[in-house]
Amino acid sequence: MKKSLEKRIILFSFIILFLTILANTGMDIMVYRRDYIQALIFSSQSLASSLKVSLEKVINLGLDLRDIPGITEKCQEVVESNPPEGDYCVITGMDGKVLYSNDPIFNTLRFDLIEKSLSKTAGKQIYLIGKERQYYDTVTPINSSDGKNIALIHVGFPEHEVSAKVQTMILRSVFILLFFFLLAFALVVMFVKKSIIQPVNVLLHGVKKIAAGAFETQVKPLHVYEFDELARNINFMSESLKSREEEINSNYQELELTHRKLSASYIKLERLSIDLEKSEELYKSLLEDASDAILVFGDDETVRIVNKMAEEFFGYTSQEIVGLPLTKLLLLLNIDNIPRIHKYFSDAMHDMTVSEEMRFVTKGGAQLVARLHASCTRSGGERLVQAIFRDITKEHEILKNLEKSTNDLARLNRMKDSFLGLASHELKTPLTVIMGYTELLLTDTVDRLDDTILEMVKNIANAAARLDNIVKDMVDVSLIDEKRLQLKLEDVNMNRLIETSVNELRFFLSMRKQGIVLQLDETIPIIRGDSLRLTQLLSNVLGNAIKFTPDEGTITVATSAKYLLRSKQAATGDQMQRVVNIGKEHHLYVDVAVSDTGIGIDREDQLRIFDKFYEVGNIEEHSSGKVAFKAKGAGLGLAIAKGIVDMHGGEIWVESPGYHPEHFPGSTFHILLPLNPLIGDATLDYMNLLR
Repeated sequence: MKKSLEKRIILFSFIILFLTILANTGMDIMVYRRDYIQALIFSSQSLASSLKVSLEKVINLGLDLRDIPGITEKCQEVVESNPPEGDYCVITGMDGKVLYSNDPIFNTLRFDLIEKSLSKTAGKQIYLIGKERQYYDTVTPINSSDGKNIALIHVGFPEHEVSAKVQTMILRSVFILLFFFLLAFALVVMFVKKSIIQPVNVLLHGVKKIAAGAFETQVKPLHVYEFDELARNINFMSESLKSREEEINSNYQELELTHRKLSASYIKLERLSIDLEKSEELYKSLLEDASDAILVFGDDETVRIVNKMAEEFFGYTSQEIVGLPLTKLLLLLNIDNIPRIHKYFSDAMHDMTVSEEMRFVTKGGAQLVARLHASCTRSGGERLVQAIFRDITKEHEILKNLEKSTNDLARLNRMKDSFLGLASHELKTPLTVIMGYTELLLTDTVDRLDDTILEMVKNIANAAARLDNIVKDMVDVSLIDEKRLQLKLEDVNMNRLIETSVNELRFFLSMRKQGIVLQLDETIPIIRGDSLRLTQLLSNVLGNAIKFTPDEGTITVATSAKYLLRSKQAATGDQMQRVVNIGKEHHLYVDVAVSDTGIGIDREDQLRIFDKFYEVGNIEEHSSGKVAFKAKGAGLGLAIAKGIVDMHGGEIWVESPGYHPEHFPGSTFHILLPLNPLIGDATLDYMNLLR
């Protein structure tokens, strides 16, 4: 193995070095040959161009080319100035006949036998001519004074001169190649022997000793990092093997002790096996006595076990069900959508817990609804599905009745809304007539009425006015429900609007001997809103506080500005809704808080008080009168207040410790209004209120 690895590395190094140096030398020779030829061609072209310039100067004086003396000598000078031997300089006519040459031997050159055209730039042509003896020929035209070509200057050099020069270069390169190849190869062989083969031999010797069982063997450190790391790992391995051998000897002794314990455990296992048989019998007993129908299916989807309740539930005996495939059982029970139920059992077989409803027909023809609970269990190496069927037929009927009741309630609610609009419309006309006649009687005919009749007319007028307010509230509720309440937006100062509303209610406050405290923050911004509707909102909330606060109680109205984090809402297709979603960002709101020292509101009623016709507490305990203590009303004031707040893009809610008519815990109504209802959002994140 050692000699094989060494030979392979040396052979590989030999091939790589030889190919590398050979390729580099070959490229150098090719480049040298090309550059040498280009240099000679460039020199020939330069000499021909110089000769061309001299001749064209004489020709431009009016002399004919054949009459110019000394051209032959000029050609000889051109050849003598070009280094390679065997160069020529020949001037031919346009018909190819030789006119002048540096040596008569070149008069026989066939310039028309072109072997290869090398290039043609700026009117200068380069060819490889000749058959047996080849020349690199450069052609430069001579022009007359009118620009016509009258002769050609051929300056070239023999191809064998280039080959001789290249051969000399090759011999020198081969000598250098062999010298440096042998030097590099010797260095590679020395490196391989010292840095690879020698460490491998040391490692191999140490591994052989460890493999023979000498686990105390330690490989000495090596000067190559990778081999040194390998030697350290081998030393660590030998130490591990030594400790492992000691552990094995110790474990062998423990194994003997364990064997003795295992024998005792085997005897105990036999006793457990007997107990397990008893447990299986107990499981079967529990299965039979279960209150739900239970079927157990094998991994081949056939029924394995049927309990007594399943026989009663499905109406079939266990002999009729056991052994049936799942599909036949589903067909036997006349189950709808058999593929769906079959998929449930397949999911249960793949360790998924299934809980679904299914309908089936018993053997007696009764249609029942069952809740199927299916799960996978294992018995030995087999997968079983335990399916539990619970009768929910009565529950299903109860749910149907509840759905029907819900639909009926929704229909009644629609009928109530329809009645609300119809009643308000039908009452408005006769009520207007009554109020008109009573006003006429109290103004124009008051002198002709005795005191008794006058008192009766005043009572009629008061009742009509009260009924008119109820009709107006019913109209407002109808407009809010149908989202037809139109806002006339303008700049509103909520502090001034609150002061106006409080002044309108001063009479009722003094009548009830109640105190009013205004804590108005003058730094709150101006909002955009409907001042008439906002006044109605404040009057309803303040009137509610007056009614449910005892005499000599206190009502506090406070305003402040709050930054509110808005929750992002889904887009709505309701064209009547003017509220626009603005995403989850902080926006400035005006907060109006109306607090009282009244009877308070139960937690259960704090959301329902904004429903139509809802009155807090027992109706029998309420007194009559618009602002009398616990006065009974139509239950529309707070519903209208919430509708107005919603249309302004805000929110209204109440906070109260609870209801107590003796201790008066009080309550606080919060009204949040955005600066502009067109960019409001009806859903607020109260947990992120920032002052």
